[in-house]
Parts: sequence; C-alpha cells; structure tokens
Amino acid sequence: MAISIPVISDFNSKGIDSAIREFKKLETAGEKAQFAIKKAAVPAGLAIAGLAIAGADAVKAFMEDDKAAQLLATSLRNTTGATDAQIASVEKFITQTSIAAAVADDELRPAFDKLVRGTGDVTKAQDLLNLALDISAGTGKDLGAVSDALSKAFNGQLGPLKKLDPALASLVENGASADEVFAALGKTFSGQASTAANTASGKMK
Repeated sequence: MAISIPVISDFNSKGIDSAIREFKKLETAGEKAQFAIKKAAVPAGLAIAGLAIAGADAVKAFMEDDKAAQLLATSLRNTTGATDAQIASVEKFITQTSIAAAVADDELRPAFDKLVRGTGDVTKAQDLLNLALDISAGTGKDLGAVSDALSKAFNGQLGPLKKLDPALASLVENGASADEVFAALGKTFSGQASTAANTASGKMK
C-alpha cells in the first residue's frame, strides 16, 4: 500500500521571521512562555499532536527558567542593591556565558547566585564564575559545588578548595590568601571551559 506524504513546495518565511523578531523583544522568560503558548495555538498545518509534547516541555522549561531568573534578581537586589538595568546586564552575561561555555543557563544562575551572595560584588562574582567554569570543565565536578567552594574560599574557608586541586594543599597550609589561591587555580585550569565547549560534545550542547 502506498503512503502519501504531503509536501510543501513553497515556503514563506515571513511569518517565522516575524515571530522570531517578536520573541527577541520579550524581556522575561514568563513573557516568552506566554508567547510560546499563544503561538502554539495557531494552526500551522503541522503535526500538532507531536508539537504539543515538545511545547509542554518548553513551557515547563520557560517557567523554571523564569523562577531561577527571579531568584537571582532578588539576590542581586538584596546583596548589591542592583537596579533593573544592572539585573538585565547580568542576564545578558548569563546568556553570553551559556553560549560560550556550552553550559545551560539553569546551571549558571544558581552558581552565580552563590557567588554574588558570597562576594557581594557582581564583577567579582563574574570573574569567579568564569574560574568555576574552567575548574568544573577540568575536573568534571558539578559547577554548583565548585562555585560553592569558591564562595567559601572568598570568605576565608579555603579547605574545600583542596578537594578541587590537591596541589593547593601546601599553598593553603602556608597561609596563602584567597586571591593567591584563585590565581593558582586560574593558572592550572586556564582555558578548560573553552576547550570543553569546542569539543564535539560541547558543540552538540
């Protein structure tokens, strides 16, 4: 028995291009979720049943993303007195870092949250997040755990860092400062996140 598959011979991208432009203008993940739900309800002559499953997962992801973004925004306001513009700048940094390091933003936000609360400084938290990404990529350890160790080290608890790199033991025992330890870690793990992002696995992510 022959199976007939309808083929669309003429493709008009105007509608999709317009939707993409609208989507990019939206600020929050919540707005994006509402946009996705609205657009998903418009018949497009596609396999709607299949899209419904993917759509449900996407909306769930948007909602979780929005929650994480709101929690980070609250931490930024409470810890650093950040303005809406500064919070938006941090979100842009998270997005750019996610793309560059091939790490999901739902991993980056909690890690950055720990660091900004530990340091009380956005710039320092950004520097330490980049270091955490290199260490995580180089050791295979969870980004959240690495960020937690760096946050504690910033506040004088250097012990957890020895688990990340045993070579630091003598440095810590000899009374090295947190900045000296961070510098040693930076030298050891420099470029690891970038290298991992450019592997076949990283590119797929």
